Amino acid sequence: MKRLAALTLAGMLLSAPFAAFAATGEKAATAANALETTVVKRIEAARERLFEGVIEAEKASTVSAQTSGRVLAIHFDVNDRVEKGALLVELDDTQQKAALEQARAGLKAAQAKLIAARQAFERISQLYRRGTAPKAQFDQAKAEYEAALAGVRQAEAALKQAQEQLSYTKVRAPYSGIVTARHVEVGELAAPGKPLMSGYSTEEMRAHVDLPQRYVPVIRKNRKAAVVLDLAGRVRREVSRMVIFPYSDPKTNTVTVRLYMRDKGKGLFPGMLVKGAFMVEKAKVLAVPEKAVARRGELAGVYRVKDRRIEFLQVRTGRPLGNGLVEVLAGLEDGDAVALDPLKAAIVLKEQHAQHEAAAKEAQE
Repeated sequence: MKRLAALTLAGMLLSAPFAAFAATGEKAATAANALETTVVKRIEAARERLFEGVIEAEKASTVSAQTSGRVLAIHFDVNDRVEKGALLVELDDTQQKAALEQARAGLKAAQAKLIAARQAFERISQLYRRGTAPKAQFDQAKAEYEAALAGVRQAEAALKQAQEQLSYTKVRAPYSGIVTARHVEVGELAAPGKPLMSGYSTEEMRAHVDLPQRYVPVIRKNRKAAVVLDLAGRVRREVSRMVIFPYSDPKTNTVTVRLYMRDKGKGLFPGMLVKGAFMVEKAKVLAVPEKAVARRGELAGVYRVKDRRIEFLQVRTGRPLGNGLVEVLAGLEDGDAVALDPLKAAIVLKEQHAQHEAAAKEAQE
């Protein structure tokens, strides 16, 4: 009887650690099963090709002089922001004012001549109707009146031209934007066509991409693209329309494509390097919700729930697929279940490790 009791007690002592370990495993499995999960599956998505591009302003120009004159004042410099209609450069207007006064005097002379010609024509017309003036005199008076009328129109055109020449001495901004270059200094002589200032508008930006010739037909057919701003391809701007040039550069064998963004490129500036993402075909790809991916620096991973246990798997993700999904290039298989909340899954995994370590330690004791 004593021997039987001793064997029974020894069996209980040996089985206690294994029972504790089993209870620990059951508890960990219950916690893992409580996590909200989703199943990794393949979906049909657009396959893209990315090409280097650069941001450029839709409105970028150089303001040039339209009349002659010495530069008197420059009101803006490089990197200054200007509003539409702001005065940029002032030119000496002495010559233009003199031309304007001359045009005004010419108009007055032409108007006086017109009055005299009209009065003479009216007198001759009355005499001609009465039969006391020959037709030749009537025709001459009519011709002089019409010539005087044409002279007034010519003088009015000359006056308008002189007014425009005077207005050209005040060079104003054609649109709101930023000055990128100044081409003159105070005291220099400006002539028609001489560059004065360069700038661009910050309101509308577009992407300039050079495509290899072999991709042009399929891209022209699909006409779907996006502007990618980061290396990972997650920061994107939707494209509202694209313009594909109808010719190729003979030196590079590329075709220029302009991508116009739906938000007009807000926050972007000329010269930024971007990528143009163009849809070339559709394919079946593995997809997982973006929120299920835990990112640690450049590394990415998910928490997979399998056989009532949870484990952390490193994955390689691709481009965003829309609707909160991201492409999975490696690390998962079709049908895997992953936790939707990486933070909760990490806590459960830590507790799972701690419980197993405690159970193992208790089994050794």
